[in-house]
Amino acid sequence: MKHRRLLQALWLGTLILAAATIGRAGPPAAWGRIELIRDRWGTPHVFAETDEGAFYGLGRAAAEDRLYQMQFNRRLMQGRLAEAVGRLPKRRQRQFGPKDALEEDRLMRTLGWEWAARRLAAALPEETRRMLEAYCAGINDHIREHEGRWHPLFAEQGWAPEPWTPADCLLAWWQVGRFFAADGLRELWTLRQRNDPRWAARQNARRVVDDEAAVVRREDVSEDWIRRTEEFMRRHGLDRVGQGGPEAEGPKFSHAWVIGGRLTSTGSAILVSDPQTPVSNPSLFHEFHVAGKTFNVRGIGVPGSPMLLIGFTENVAWGLTALGADQADLFVLKTDPHRPDQYELDGRWRPMEVRTEEIRVAGGETGRLRVRETVFGPVVSEFALGRQREEVAVKRVPLCDRSNETHQAMLPMWRARSAADFLRAAGDWRFPTANCVFGDREGRIGYTTLGAIPVRSPHAPEPGLAHDGSRSENDWLGFVPPDLLPHVLDPKRGYLVSANHRTIQSFYRLTLGTSTGSAGDTDRGWRIKQRIREALTKGGPITPEAVLDMQADTVNAVKQAILRLGYHLREHQREALSGAALRTLDHLENWYAAGARSDMSRPGTELANQMGVLFRSMVEPLADTYGGGVSGLVLALKTLTKRLEEQGRAARFSEPEIRFIDRALAGAWQRATAAYGRDPARWHEAARRQAANARMGYFENLAGYGSLAPEWDITRPLLQVIDGSTILAQPGQSYTQFVRLDDPDASLTILPPGPSEQPASPWRFSNLPAWAGGELHPAPLSRKAVEPLAVSFRLLSGRAEAERPPSRGRNMRANPNARENAPHRPAVSRRGTER
Repeated sequence: MKHRRLLQALWLGTLILAAATIGRAGPPAAWGRIELIRDRWGTPHVFAETDEGAFYGLGRAAAEDRLYQMQFNRRLMQGRLAEAVGRLPKRRQRQFGPKDALEEDRLMRTLGWEWAARRLAAALPEETRRMLEAYCAGINDHIREHEGRWHPLFAEQGWAPEPWTPADCLLAWWQVGRFFAADGLRELWTLRQRNDPRWAARQNARRVVDDEAAVVRREDVSEDWIRRTEEFMRRHGLDRVGQGGPEAEGPKFSHAWVIGGRLTSTGSAILVSDPQTPVSNPSLFHEFHVAGKTFNVRGIGVPGSPMLLIGFTENVAWGLTALGADQADLFVLKTDPHRPDQYELDGRWRPMEVRTEEIRVAGGETGRLRVRETVFGPVVSEFALGRQREEVAVKRVPLCDRSNETHQAMLPMWRARSAADFLRAAGDWRFPTANCVFGDREGRIGYTTLGAIPVRSPHAPEPGLAHDGSRSENDWLGFVPPDLLPHVLDPKRGYLVSANHRTIQSFYRLTLGTSTGSAGDTDRGWRIKQRIREALTKGGPITPEAVLDMQADTVNAVKQAILRLGYHLREHQREALSGAALRTLDHLENWYAAGARSDMSRPGTELANQMGVLFRSMVEPLADTYGGGVSGLVLALKTLTKRLEEQGRAARFSEPEIRFIDRALAGAWQRATAAYGRDPARWHEAARRQAANARMGYFENLAGYGSLAPEWDITRPLLQVIDGSTILAQPGQSYTQFVRLDDPDASLTILPPGPSEQPASPWRFSNLPAWAGGELHPAPLSRKAVEPLAVSFRLLSGRAEAERPPSRGRNMRANPNARENAPHRPAVSRRGTER
């Protein structure tokens, strides 16, 4: 009851704060002059005299661009979506989980996302909370000033935007973060699978590790750091615990790399980051540039939160890829039907904390939900896969956190003046887990693992299995200290690549529970390394132009390697290949000779795009040798191509190796025939027609809901590179950031389709032409470099007379209530200059 009363008091406080915020007219005078500039692509640039003023202006810009998206996602996280949209069905449904908005509300209320957000927002450091309050003030002033002129979906669905609070900033961040994190709800099902012979076979499979692929290498860490890591394990009894079976392959998201100053022509770091989540309508992310008294930063975050996911300042740039570390566990409770709402822990019966919540449904009846809490977390029995009669509770980050939250890393990251500063600041990042590469103006570079990694009890089962919740000794022991997570500064190689692949070599024995490429390389990571090594072998330093060319690379390294091996077999072991495999090799010969670029403008790409490889144990025999999944596939191809390089024409391959190559080649021909017909001469045009028919539903999102307004759906422009295993990979190019820290004003970005969700906004599709053309646009930091690109200026607070109009006569406005002008949309070259 005490816990509940505290949370109710926090909620009342946030309502009072929000009411006070939304009722006032403009920012306080103490926040100084605040300007909001829009460039020709609609990107907001906020310049302010104070940090609070900068956050206020950013809030205004976010609300202008994405108010409906923010409010929709907040309701989803609060468990209040059905009261706005009714039982909205999901278009994409998972194997298990909510099927509509009402079921989603029940899950979100049970997990208690909103309760956790209120608690943690109240515990934030004073300065962080003050900045979030200023951000919320900007949002709420926009809501107040635009009453009756909100997004048309509000009126159509019969609901209105509500005041924004610091807790809502956390919810906005978590809404996106949860898609890159395990939820623990499958662990009971996984526990039951241990009796399945197929499960046992997979668990007993030899785990193959490609240490050469790892980001952090033994040569780059000190003996002292290894000693401290091992001492930490001994102190928690983890040195006696095995590492478990092979870790599952996780989602393939993102690639980022940074090249240090000793290898570049500029002497400064050069960084590229590409989060590779599906491009949506509107974007999942919000691009912005904000400059206050103590920071000047730009990049992408999520609508409704000022926190940056990927970004850069004058001194430091950083990029992220998904790590997918395990931050959730299910605990099987010991209960008794004769003792309702109780559970036994350490031989003593304890009462659950129980609260009843009302769930309203638009056009339907109000329902009630009993939410029960334990020391581990909420009881989630009805949502657990594989549950029979057990009662289970889930413990997960960030819901179990009491005082630390990712937003408190925001200001230190933005104010970092060096790579070392940034590494220290990143230690406060909690959720979601990520791989982070970074570099600075002086040429130093680094990598660090981001996130709160639980220290599991030595009595707990292997990772991914439900825990025994009858004894407290099975609970988490805390979190791995940030300085003991994998990280490196100034690696000997001089560059760092992260593409969801292995984070650290096997000398590191702490279990992270990672689900993305934990055993070796990924296809995209392999290709990025190939390009960097090619640049180094040419001699001389690596130029910014060379790095930018890497970002535009369209070669699928796996398919290129399979074809290389196939042509060798055709010449030296032709009789071992099937007719379909030989037809594939013949059809792709010119395409391969021209560089094997997966570009839809090039005939042959349509066939290469059909080359799929299922590299799994019990499906592909080679997986028993090299390991399953994409990391095993890449290791196999690296091994086979190395043999070819070393032995040349004399290289020979075993029957299983030949069958693997043959299946990949023959399968491509068979799938292309099924997709495009029997006449190969017509395949290329048929594939282009199919690619041009892809639809982008309005507000389709990662949660699985379909279009909210089909009249505002769009046909995706014809993209030239639709192969998701290339570096460019346009369908997943939700954002690209190219930063040269010797001259941050020469940086380039793209955020398709555009900044705005508003159907009539000129900024809704402002980035579509550049995206379709594989281009980036200028992304400067300094006011001097921003002004020539500007098309609108708005003074949100302060005196106007001191302002000098931007150069080149971009029809700027100084009216605080002015709407943006229509953007000028020039074509942009790979270097970001007008054509």
